[in-house]
Amino acid sequence: MLKNWTRFQKWTVAVLSFLLLISIGLIITLLIVLQVTERRLQAVGDIMEEMAIQHIITEVTVDESIPLQSDISVMDELVVNIDMTVNTEIPFTAKIPVSEEMLVPFKIGVKDYIKLDTTIQVTDWVNIDVNDTIPLNQKVKMPIFGQRGPSVPIQGKIPVHQQLNVGFSELLPVHSVVPVEMLIIDTLPVGLDMKIPVNVMVPVQLPIRQQAKITFNGAMPVDAEIPITLTIPVDIPLSETSLAVYFRKLAAGLKGLTNLSLDDVDLDAVE
Repeated sequence: MLKNWTRFQKWTVAVLSFLLLISIGLIITLLIVLQVTERRLQAVGDIMEEMAIQHIITEVTVDESIPLQSDISVMDELVVNIDMTVNTEIPFTAKIPVSEEMLVPFKIGVKDYIKLDTTIQVTDWVNIDVNDTIPLNQKVKMPIFGQRGPSVPIQGKIPVHQQLNVGFSELLPVHSVVPVEMLIIDTLPVGLDMKIPVNVMVPVQLPIRQQAKITFNGAMPVDAEIPITLTIPVDIPLSETSLAVYFRKLAAGLKGLTNLSLDDVDLDAVE
């Protein structure tokens, strides 16, 4: 039968046979590649499903300031280092002894009235003219026959007009006001022996360098910004995030990528 074929028919059959062999080889190769691809896509899908239930473990560094406005109670004693200089005034009270001899010049114009209240000694006899009347009003006892008699009231005025020579054996008090007008220019020696009282405030600077314990009886208002530098470990389960749904959808899509079924994979139904 082949002898009756023409040369073109023979070449056609040969080419078709060769192409058939090539097609069979390509089909076998594609089937092998498809099987390997399905396994790899299945492995990738499984990895995606595992990723959907994994945890993201990382560390977050926080470096910022947090504003704080509150009242806090400090219960313990705080030890505070004090290094400061206090400017204050200290009262100084003393009596300073002064013993000096000095000449003090002075010029004083005196025009005043001097009130005298003193006593004087009169050594000479003094003639005094007496011109007065002595009132008399008393009772006088009259003796009768040498015996004590009754008291008789006597009233009257006795005129006195004579000159008396009087001497004073005692100091006589003098009360008077004497006008004085004079200019005094002189130098007065003054001996100072005294104590001068001093009461002043002395400014001082006190350096203070020590430790002190401080207690707070009530709540202390705080208005500040607190700097915070923290490294916080963070564990985020992907199954509780919205990424888990997309990982499962991607895994389902990868596993059904080589599915020869005409039904598309409903990715929206995968949860």
